[in-house]
Order: sequence, then structure tokens, then C-alpha cells
Amino acid sequence: MACEPQMDPGRAAGPLPTSSPGWNALPVGSPPGWGQELRNGQVLTVLRIDNTCAPISFDLGAAEEQLQTWGIQVPADQYRSLAEGALLEPQVRRYIIYNSRPMRLAFAVVFYVVVWANIYSTSQLFALGNHWVGVLLVTLAAMSLTLTLMLIFERHQRKANTNTDLRLTAANEALLRHRVLLGVTDTVEGCQSVIQLWFVYFDLENCVQFLSEYVREMKTSQESLLRSRLSQLCVVMETGVSPAPQAEGPENLLEDTPLLPSSPHPADADRPLMQTELHQLVPEAEPEEMAQQLLAVFGGYYIRLLVTCQLPQAMGTRHTDSPKVPCPCQLIEAYILGTGCCPFLAR
Repeated sequence: MACEPQMDPGRAAGPLPTSSPGWNALPVGSPPGWGQELRNGQVLTVLRIDNTCAPISFDLGAAEEQLQTWGIQVPADQYRSLAEGALLEPQVRRYIIYNSRPMRLAFAVVFYVVVWANIYSTSQLFALGNHWVGVLLVTLAAMSLTLTLMLIFERHQRKANTNTDLRLTAANEALLRHRVLLGVTDTVEGCQSVIQLWFVYFDLENCVQFLSEYVREMKTSQESLLRSRLSQLCVVMETGVSPAPQAEGPENLLEDTPLLPSSPHPADADRPLMQTELHQLVPEAEPEEMAQQLLAVFGGYYIRLLVTCQLPQAMGTRHTDSPKVPCPCQLIEAYILGTGCCPFLAR
């Protein structure tokens, strides 16, 4: 569900503080009537799948039909493989389950019990006077440590996630021209983990224009800061390596009998050689290309914060109808390319 604060047209766009407002949740909109226009940040449709079943796939055909009712023609084959390949790999699905709120709560309970038991057993070595006073102190200490851990978990949830948000980069890059952004969230219904794929309308033409000018200005006056920021936008990727062929000749002839014994695990010899590479998400290019790439990279991140009401409160907005909901270019300017720290990217 998208979140939207009350309208306040008298304020202008400003910097983004780190506090989160108590916004009200709005349901997914229904198809517009005659003459009604779509608004930036409006949820078009949501696809839901059970993360505990296999095999699974998103019903992108139904999403395509739903988008057509809004007047948006997006063939599913343009992003089907990109979206499903990014989110439905087994390791990604396991990551989503292990990082869900119920798993964090379960871990917090186990952490509390272990910490309480350890502090209590340690306190028995010292004379604390009244027994109930000692138990109370132990309980307060364990609760404080557990609450600190839960706050760390909640803060971590607001950071860009390379396993979910950034994996939607290719799909969002294909959907930018259709004025649609994808985002992913997870929830729990009963005992089932559910993955939600959000389709949100956003015309990013004005955001691209603003970011293009901003990047061009940084290249002129703050090039070192720009390079420093872009150098942080990297992911580690594993690629296969094919061995170089041996040149034929008498000096390169190999002995028929190997000098070393064969591996005890023949299957290991069939595994391809892998090497890790540092891939830059936003390479150096023309300002407009870099602006489009920034919006594609952080589009899924922005949508997740939008639909979960975690966007930082703005004193005004540039390209949304709600003055307290920042647009993507504001988020990128303040937290990705800004002069301050990047709390949403820090690991």
C-alpha cells in the first residue's frame, strides 16, 4: 500500500531530514475514470506469490491486463525474465525469508533468552544483595540489549539491499520508458512467507532532467566528490573463466602421465573456474545516461521505501503531488550524491 501525507501546497522543495513521518496508508487505486490522470507514486497493481512453494512464478499476464486498464501498454516479455530471474532464484528467496520480520523477532527472542541467562549466571558470582533486585537488573540489561538489536534491524531495513532492490535494476531500466517502476517487499500471512511485486506509476522525465543538470554541475565543480560517490556504487560479481588454450609445439607438449595424482573428487575438475569482479553500477558517461542509470538502479529501492512508508520526510517535493513525499531525484541527490554520509547505503 502506498503512503501519502496530507497536502500542503505552501511549502517548497527542500533537503530531506532523516526522520520518518507517520503517514497514512492508502489502498491500491482503481482504474481511472474519464479524464482522470495517473499521479506519480500511484500504485497500479501488486503481484503476490507464496515464497514457501516451489516452483513458483509471478502472474505477469494478469499484471499486463491490469496495466492495460490504466492505459499502459507494457508487454510482459520485456521484463518477465528480468523480474523473475532477479527475485525467484532459490538463494534470493531464502534471503528474503531469513530477513523477514518474523525471523528477526524470533532471533530477538532467542537473543534475549541467551543474554538473560548469561548475565544471570555471571551475576551469581557476585553478591548483589536482594535476589529480586538482581533479577530485575539482569532483566533490564537483557531488554536494553535486545531493543538495541531490534533498532539495528529496523535501521538496516532502510538501506539499499543488493539482494532485492538492486537486482531489479535491469527490469526497471526496461520499464522507465513506460513510466512504471517495480519494487519488492515481503510479508507473512499466517505461517507463509509472501513476496509482493509492486507496479507503481512514475513519470521520471523531470527527474532525469534534474539529475542530468545536477551531475553536469558536479562534474564541473565537484568532480572528486562525484567520483567518490560513484565508486561506492559497486557490486561484486562472479564470472566464469575459460582457461587459455595451449599453443601447439614441441616445447608445449604435455606428458601423457600426470605428475600429480588425480583429484579424489572428479566432479571438482568439471566445475568452471570463477573469478570475482567489481562491477560499477553507474559508470562514467554523459550526464543524461548517468541520470537514467541512477534512477534505474535505485528505482526498486525508492519503491520499497514508498510503499512501506519509510521514505524520509521532505519539506517539499519536486515531482510528486504530495508535498511531503520526496521524488526519486530528491532521494538520490540527498543520500546518494549528497555531501553528507550515506546512511541508506552504509553496510
